[in-house]
Amino acid sequence: MFDVVTNLISKRKIPALDELQMEALLHHLFTATPRDIRIQVAEVAYRYDHGHPRAMDVFLAAALPLAEPTARRRASRIFVHPSDLQIELMYGGAVEAVITVFQTKCTLKPEEDAFRRYLLRSMVLGAVRAYFRREENHSIRAAADLTALAATKWRSRTDAEDEIITWELLDRVTTFPELRPPVRATLECIRSLGPDHAVKEHAFTASGDPDAWKRDRCRRPILNPKVIAQAMGVSKAKVHQYLREARIILRQAFNHDGKLFLTH
Repeated sequence: MFDVVTNLISKRKIPALDELQMEALLHHLFTATPRDIRIQVAEVAYRYDHGHPRAMDVFLAAALPLAEPTARRRASRIFVHPSDLQIELMYGGAVEAVITVFQTKCTLKPEEDAFRRYLLRSMVLGAVRAYFRREENHSIRAAADLTALAATKWRSRTDAEDEIITWELLDRVTTFPELRPPVRATLECIRSLGPDHAVKEHAFTASGDPDAWKRDRCRRPILNPKVIAQAMGVSKAKVHQYLREARIILRQAFNHDGKLFLTH
C-alpha cells in the first residue's frame, strides 16, 4: 500500500484499482498515513484528479483525520480547559469545512504550499465558526397556538402523505451519490434494520425524581449506534463518524434552509 500511495503522489493521479483495492487504500489513508502524506494525497485528489469518480473518497479519507487534532488545538488555544461539547462542536465545523473545500473547488495559486495552507486554514476557520455561530434553532419560530397557526398559515398533511414523503426522501438519501460507500452502507443498514431495531428512546440519568423531570415527559427516539455497529460489524466510533459525515452532507443537499418538513 505504501507503493500505491507513493505512485499516487508522484504521478499526481489516482490509480486504477478494483473495489477491494480501493477500500484498502482508503482504509490505509484514514488510519495509517502520516500527516504530510495525507495533505499531499488530498492535494492530488483536489487539484490534479478532481474528476475521478473516487476523488472525493480519497480526499476525505486523507483529510478528515486532520479535523480532530485541528479542533482540539484550536479549542485549547481559545479555552483554558475546553469541554467535550466545545471540542465536538469545533470538530463538526472542521469536518464540514473539509467537505466544503472539496465541493467548492477553488482555484489556488501555483505556489507549492498553497493547498496545505488553504486546507488547514479552512479547517481552523470552520472549527471556530461552528462554535461561535451555532445555529441549533435556525429557522425555528415560536408560536403560542399551534392549532391556530396550522389553520391560518400551514396546511397539515395526512398520515398517508407523510409516509409517502418519508419513503421517497429515504430512497433519495440512501442513494445520494456524494456519500462515501461506508457512509451509504450505514444508512442502508439503518433502513434494513427498521425503526424497531435501529431506534431507541433517549436515555436519561437515574438521579433525582423521575416524575419531576420535564424532559422525561418529552422523550424522543434516537438512533441506536450499538445495534447498528453490531449489524455492520464495525465499532460504535465508526458508526458515529459515518453518521456525522452523513448529516453534514445530507443537510447541505436536502435541508440547507431548515424548511424540509414545512409546507405552506
